[in-house]
Formats: sequence, C-alpha cells, structure tokens
Amino acid sequence: MKVIAVTGATGFVGKATLRALRRAFPDTQFRLLIRDADNRGLPDEFTDCAIIDGTLDSPDALNSLVQGADCVVHLAAAIRGNSPLDFERDNIFGTRRLVDAVAANASNAHLIHVSSLAARRPELSWYAASKRAAEEVVASNCSRFSILRPPAVYGPDDPALAGIWRALARGWLIRAGRGPSRFSMLHVDDLAEAIRRLVEHGPTLEILPLAGPQPDQGWRWEDLADLARRTGDRKIRIVSIPGRALSAGSAFGLVMSRVTGRRAMLSPGKARELLHPDWVCDNLGIEKRLNWKPTTRLERALGTLPGWNNR
Repeated sequence: MKVIAVTGATGFVGKATLRALRRAFPDTQFRLLIRDADNRGLPDEFTDCAIIDGTLDSPDALNSLVQGADCVVHLAAAIRGNSPLDFERDNIFGTRRLVDAVAANASNAHLIHVSSLAARRPELSWYAASKRAAEEVVASNCSRFSILRPPAVYGPDDPALAGIWRALARGWLIRAGRGPSRFSMLHVDDLAEAIRRLVEHGPTLEILPLAGPQPDQGWRWEDLADLARRTGDRKIRIVSIPGRALSAGSAFGLVMSRVTGRRAMLSPGKARELLHPDWVCDNLGIEKRLNWKPTTRLERALGTLPGWNNR
C-alpha cells in the first residue's frame, strides 16, 4: 500500500481504524479528509498524515484525497438530523461524490464503505434509508468495493452509548420498549481489525455483516443486566421506557431541535430503530472471506467503558 485515504478519521470508529492501519502499514502515506482542519486540535495519531481540509460536499477536496490512492476507507456519515435531507446530504450525495472522485482519480482503488446494520431496515428511519441508498451507490458504481454492516459499536470513547454504560454502572439498565428484543454489538477494536483485514484482502464485491461475541440468538437486555451483576457484583434494576412514551418524546425532541437549529439525535425514526425487536447479525460471510473473528468479549471490555469504574 502506497496511499490509503480515509474519511471520518476524527470520529470514534475513525480514530481506532487509523491506529490499526498505521500499525499494519507503517510505510504507507495516509490522507485524511477533515472538516475545518486548520481550526481544530488534531490527535497525535494524525502526525505525519496528509490532511485534506474539506468535506464530502467538496469535489476538489475529494479529488485531492483519493488521487492515486490504493485504498479508500469511507467512514464519514451523518448520524443525526431533523429531516431526510440532513442524512441524504452526507450519506447519499457525499458518498456519490466520493465514488465519482475515485472513478476519476483512482480507478483501481479498493473502496471500503462502512455502512450500518440499520440499512437492513430502511423503512424505519431517515438514517437507515440513507445508509441503504449509500450502499446502493457504492455497489452500482464501483468495480472494486467492499461494504461492512456493523451493528451497535461500543468502546471507551464512544459518546453514543456512554449514557447506557454510566447508568448500568450505577445499577440501572434503561431499555426501549417492553417487548422481547435481541441485538448484536461489536467492539470498536474488532471493527478496526476487520477493516484492516479488508485492506489486505482486497475487494469482496458484497455486503458483509459482522458482530462481536454474543449469545446464540444475540443479546437481550436481560443478558446485559445479568452480565453487569456478575462482572461488577452489583444489583441491576431494569427500567423500560414504553414505546408510546419514547415515540412521543422523540417527536417533541424533533420539534425542539428544529426550533433551536440543532440536529436531533432521538428522532421518531431513531425511536423506531430502538423499538425494533431484531438487530441480530452473524459473522458467517466475513469469517469465510477474511478468516476474521471478533476477540473482544463484553465482560472483559466493561471495565474500560464510560463510568464503569467511577460509581
């Protein structure tokens, strides 16, 4: 590898991925697309990387990012918004601009697109629909691509799930809905390792779900509570937020976000995602392709998660 280009390198998954790739390819030049790079403090791991100041809205920046690249790792995405356009702007149109830039400037590059398990159910939310559409853009317009569909990704620096771990550390598990629900999770280091394996392997020309170690039929909320009891020697109380209450709260939150000009994290679509009963996936496809298996078990990772050691 002479050049690896990365979008979304400043994010939670991006930082872990960049660390894994730099360890694996020490002599490679890394180019990173970073919004407003001159006015933000960049982490030490970005030292010696080529920084391209711009966004997915900037064709010139994207052309510079991928020029002559061997591999392009696409992590940047919108995860919150107040309208379909807030998600489409980055997740669909931005991905299309990146694909066009690769076709014009690095036609032999391997484009690794990191999607989301939410794309499996595009009818649930604006986010899920935009991630499915982005997958279709990549698959229809790239000759050398791989698409990963991770489930909920967790780790020490993740702001999205931090509230869950802090509440669990204090003895409370807050869950969405009251019905049966199962899901998969994946540690960020395992996702970064899967991306590294893909860089080495080359294009798979398919969508590959992946999950961390889990019970046979995926995790249940009750499993998380039991694990916390056993691992932390603490009493756990499960509090269920009724579906109607979550839906009403998300609708009110969306209105307030539009009034204040902030992008909503909990929208009605996100509430439908949280209430969906089946977010379980397996690793059969990716294990066959890459000989990759997740190694980070949740019981070992709990002690590194936000709030766990600060009760």
